[in-house]
Order: sequence, then C-alpha cells, then structure tokens
Amino acid sequence: MRFGFWTKNDQEISAIIECCQHAEATGWDGLWFADHFMPNEENVDQPVHEAWSVLAALAVAVPRVRLGPLVAGNTYRNPALTAKIATTIDHISGGRVVLGIGAGWQENEHEAYGFDFGTLRSRMDRFDEA
Repeated sequence: MRFGFWTKNDQEISAIIECCQHAEATGWDGLWFADHFMPNEENVDQPVHEAWSVLAALAVAVPRVRLGPLVAGNTYRNPALTAKIATTIDHISGGRVVLGIGAGWQENEHEAYGFDFGTLRSRMDRFDEA
C-alpha cells in the first residue's frame, strides 16, 4: 500500500515546500497538488498558486516521492501543452511525475478566468478527446 499527501495550494510557497519535505522525510509516497486557480467558496481573495509551477519547484526541493496534480483540468489545459509541461517536470524530477486529467467541475474559476465551462456532456466529450 502507498500513501499520498495532498498539500493545499493557498499557503505560502515556503510552507508548501517545508510541509512536502516533511511528508517525504516521514515516509509518504506521493505529493499531490490541486489544479485550481481559486477556491470554490465565498472567500476568493486569498492567493492560490498555479499547480504545475509549484510541482516544478517540488521536483527539485523534494527528491524522492512521486508528484503530480490531483488531476489537471482539461477545460483550461490544452492536452498537448499539458503533456509537454508534465514531460518537462518529469525530466526535472527524474521520472517521478504522475499525470492525471479531469473533465473540470469548478464553475466559478471558469467564469472568473474566461474559460468556457459548457455542459457536462461537452466537458465529457472534451475529456474523452484529450
């Protein structure tokens, strides 16, 4: 059995790195980071770090464990570009990236950033195509 650790993306970057280093040192097997641009709640003024940028930093700062997004949102991530980003971070990490993709569900961030949310059917079609 393997255990993964999910760190929040609304903390200071130094706290994220320290927390993830502690998780690695205490035997966790993977580090996962949410691919969201804002929280799905009333208070949306807090900073939220972009997942792939943080994963690149963690690839260097935490040298043993697997890492990746919980899932990368297909509705705001071009599949070819996502593959390129994941491959680059996989090279940085020495082959430790796990790529998961999802169909997208958080409507408020789509609206705030101007991404087409569409219907559930259209999101599933795009997910299938990706």
